[in-house]
Amino acid sequence: MPWQAAMNGLSYLTLMFDRTEVYGPMKAYMKQQVTPLFEYFKNKTHNWTIIPATLTDQYTEISALSMACDYGIPECKELATRLFNDWKNSNVNGIHPNLRSTIYCNAIGEGGEAEWNFLWEKFKNTTSAQEADKLRYALSCSKEPWILNRLLEFSLDSTKIRKQDALTTIIGVAHNIVGQSFAWNFVRANWEKIFQHLGGTSISFGGIILGITGRFSTQFDVKQLQQFKEDNKEIGFGTATRALEQAIETAEANVRWVDENKAVIKEWFEAKVKP
Repeated sequence: MPWQAAMNGLSYLTLMFDRTEVYGPMKAYMKQQVTPLFEYFKNKTHNWTIIPATLTDQYTEISALSMACDYGIPECKELATRLFNDWKNSNVNGIHPNLRSTIYCNAIGEGGEAEWNFLWEKFKNTTSAQEADKLRYALSCSKEPWILNRLLEFSLDSTKIRKQDALTTIIGVAHNIVGQSFAWNFVRANWEKIFQHLGGTSISFGGIILGITGRFSTQFDVKQLQQFKEDNKEIGFGTATRALEQAIETAEANVRWVDENKAVIKEWFEAKVKP
């Protein structure tokens, strides 16, 4: 599936550059590439009212919608908002399960407190584990700092977020460009509490370090990781010990890669963007 492969390949570039001046021309180029695919599936699905017949087309439709919203095609954001509001106003969820992750996330990103609270209530009341995962991830897509910080606090409250879902909730906030620094600050400020609440012996515990530091690509990021290691050596890192070392090594490698490639990649995208 070429578009899924493209998404996977672009994920590293996005992590390295979505906080830099490279992302402007990169986003403009990708918007040009994705727009025809978005239009193709819009027509094929009768304006997103039916699902393609083949599995290949279904997967490609999901990729098309996700990338269209990620790279700023206005009609995609409008679609997400419209479908979400139809659900909110009627209390009947007509969004096809294939599209829910993308629609939920972008509707929450475009919306405010009312939309977030609506989805939070749906999350609390759903009996489907699969639907709960989609809803919980979407809750981390808000662009409101105070909402993201509140969700981080909820992650350590077992009456609101199940203990086994705390790690992925924190990581979800970190994946949000707006929430990345909030998640990192939260983990640093609350490491002892996180360590005690989630148990440093869990096999998945190291995921919190790797999940939060995926964008780290500057010398300042490396120094922050090293300071985090030093500040918490008495508490320890349990099964996250190796993940922390790996995060430092990866951040150092990212620094070298960005230094070597940033200018060339920026020039390439600028040259490819059609006027």
